[in-house]
Amino acid sequence: MPAPAANKRNKRVSRNIIIGSEAWALPPVGHPDRPKGVPDDHTKRWTVYVRQPDGDPSLTTWLNKVQFKIFNTYENPLRTCDNPPFQVTETGWGGFTIDIRLHFQPISGEKAQYRQHFLQLEKYGDEKLQAEQERTGCVRSEYLEVVQFNEPTEALYEALTADDQWSYLALGAKGGKKTSSMSTGPNGRPKRGFPNGERSAQLPEKGGDDIPFSQEQEAELINQLKAKMEMVEKALEEENKKREDTESKLKSLRAELGHEAAQQAAQQASGDRSRRR
Repeated sequence: MPAPAANKRNKRVSRNIIIGSEAWALPPVGHPDRPKGVPDDHTKRWTVYVRQPDGDPSLTTWLNKVQFKIFNTYENPLRTCDNPPFQVTETGWGGFTIDIRLHFQPISGEKAQYRQHFLQLEKYGDEKLQAEQERTGCVRSEYLEVVQFNEPTEALYEALTADDQWSYLALGAKGGKKTSSMSTGPNGRPKRGFPNGERSAQLPEKGGDDIPFSQEQEAELINQLKAKMEMVEKALEEENKKREDTESKLKSLRAELGHEAAQQAAQQASGDRSRRR
């Protein structure tokens, strides 16, 4: 029996994925452009997918395969994608919920995770969004999902911090000058996340146009939260002091006037606090 994989203690790495679908209207029955073999009652062609955001590291670093469980009236409703693109294309007439199972690379030692997505075939949203859907002929419904690895194995951590995650963005046979310019910063050095750039699973120290999140921004946010917490603590101390003063006065009144008079004074004090709030 092999030894269990060592984990990176106190390390946490996350990856973003996009789960979504796109739908297009099919030509009517009898139209020369309508695909052959499509049932007459099917009005839409759709694709459900799991993708990486533009410029993000390759999904295959940590994602082994994706299974899509579509409606059981379709032939072979459990569709498995062993390689990218992780997507399924079909035709139909109505929306439904699709179960999605994410299988991780064996080096991760992680169990599969489940997600769900509703297949949106008809236009939705506000007037502006529906107008855009009408103009493009495409109904797109997607959301950003975060997959988090707490204390990943040594092998997975190495993979998630390796340069080759961005190899698909680097200058290659089909990359051309555009991709090359994308991978380098103004100083001519590789951008963070591109091959030979900064290798890290942590936030960069400084932000910039091409770096939406940084340690600097994180520290600023933490300072803002601390300042708000200090304000709350100060207000709480003032309230506690008022309560102690009131209790002290009530104690004196009980001693001087007796229990009944002290009870009336307590009710009056309670009313005063309610009016102040």
